[in-house]
Amino acid sequence: MIPALAEVRAWIQVPASAVPDPMLQGVLDAEVIIQASMCRVDATLGPDAAQVQALYRRCGREVAARGVPLGMIGADSEYGPARISRWDSEVDRLEGPTRVLVFG
Repeated sequence: MIPALAEVRAWIQVPASAVPDPMLQGVLDAEVIIQASMCRVDATLGPDAAQVQALYRRCGREVAARGVPLGMIGADSEYGPARISRWDSEVDRLEGPTRVLVFG
């Protein structure tokens, strides 16, 4: 089943004062749509356990990235700023068995 907003909030450990419910619900809704377009999701049961964990991770990354609008973090004196990775290997691992490849 798609996790409830309170479950997502508890998993990413962000207070409502930092990310209001309507904003977090928008993030969850968007990530559910993206996941459903990329994976085989049971129409009656919703995401399986691994896909739910990937949804938590997707929402956490989205909320965390809000504070990094240009996608660059840190200012290491040796290497300079680093780019936030576009892909999350943990999401790939969790969704991999149900991922659908679409061409065109």
